[in-house]
Amino acid sequence: MTTKHKRLLRLKDVVSRTGLSSSSLYNRMNERSVYFDASFPQRIKLGATTSRLGAVAWDADELDAWIESRKSQRGGGM
Repeated sequence: MTTKHKRLLRLKDVVSRTGLSSSSLYNRMNERSVYFDASFPQRIKLGATTSRLGAVAWDADELDAWIESRKSQRGGGM
């Protein structure tokens, strides 16, 4: 039996993969933002802290799926 390990990406990796700034990423996750995107993967808290400054990461597979969904929505341009 093979166990697949989930790969987690830190903020700098998500910025690199998406081409979005860190502010843009957090705006996509903020329900009060005009740029909110419910389909954008939610961050995973890595620490047991309740502060806003705790370490977070994103699931690589979820992020890849989001990127692919964005590609399929772009139409026939490319």
